[in-house]
Order: sequence, then C-alpha cells, then structure tokens
Amino acid sequence: MTAQTTPRLSGVASLLLACAVLSLIPVAPASAQSYEELPPDLEERAQGIYSGVMCPQCAGQTIDESNAPIAEAMRTAIKAQLRNGASDGAIVDSLVQSYGEGILASPPTRGFSLLAWLVPPFALLLGAAVVLLTIRNMRGRPVTEPAAAGDGGIFGAAPGAPPLPFDLVDRELGEDTKGTEER
Repeated sequence: MTAQTTPRLSGVASLLLACAVLSLIPVAPASAQSYEELPPDLEERAQGIYSGVMCPQCAGQTIDESNAPIAEAMRTAIKAQLRNGASDGAIVDSLVQSYGEGILASPPTRGFSLLAWLVPPFALLLGAAVVLLTIRNMRGRPVTEPAAAGDGGIFGAAPGAPPLPFDLVDRELGEDTKGTEER
C-alpha cells in the first residue's frame, strides 16, 4: 500500500493565501451609508422637510423617524437637491409628483382636504357653545325642594303635584299604590 502524500504549503505561501482571502472581505457592510455633512442652514431646512414627508414603506413614520432604505434614499435625494439650490417647496412638490399627496405628513390646505383643517376647530367651538348654553340653562331653573315625609314620602308624590312616572304605570296596571302603602 502506498500512502498518498498531500503537498503542504510553506509558511510564506500560507500567509500570502490568507492575505488574499482577507482582502476579498469588505471592510464595511455594503448597506452602510456614508454620512454627508450639510452646512447648518441647509441641515435645518432638510430637517424641516424630513419631518413633513411620510415614509412610503413605514406606517405612520416620517422619513426623519424611519430607518427604511427608501427613507434613507429620500433623505439623500433631498440633501442633493438642497445642495443644488432647490427651494423647499420645489423639493416637496417633486416628492408629491413622485409619490402622491399621501406622502405629506399634514393634509394640504386646499380642496377637499381643507375640511381636515376646518372641521375640528368648528366641532370644538360647537361643543363649547353647547356646554355653555347647557350651563346657562341649568342656572336659570329653580331648584325643586324634596317632598316632605308626610307628603307621600320618598316614593310618593306630594298632594297637588303631578304623579310620578311609576304611579302612572301602577294606575295603568290597575294596582292601587295608596292601598299597598297603608298595609
């Protein structure tokens, strides 16, 4: 029987092979984005736009709050447009053209969406008016005195007073309320 011999690499060749393999591994993940510093005035404008634009992928988050890749891409595009001198309105308009008006964090102040701005304050004013009128109406009524114990007690009506609703029911059923109280 003959034994097979496997060639062994020398120490230098092993080191070169290890360096070659390690050079193929990227240092940073491919998804990592490089942070682009903006001048303070542009950064402030960018933050204002970020907080006014919803993330199309995330439910209820603006692109300022979202970590989704599309939100990062939108922030990068907004920064590039700001560097090129675009106005805030032009940037928002371009986003609305691309994604529709649903991309805006607050509804527009025109057309049917104007109702979203007008109805809540109107409902609040109407509710306040109802509460004030109710309080005013309640203050104008005299407070009724409770019936005296000899005037029919807690459950009976005072003589000359209109009958209580339960007395009317008892009469309709043919029950005598005064006869049951005396027994």
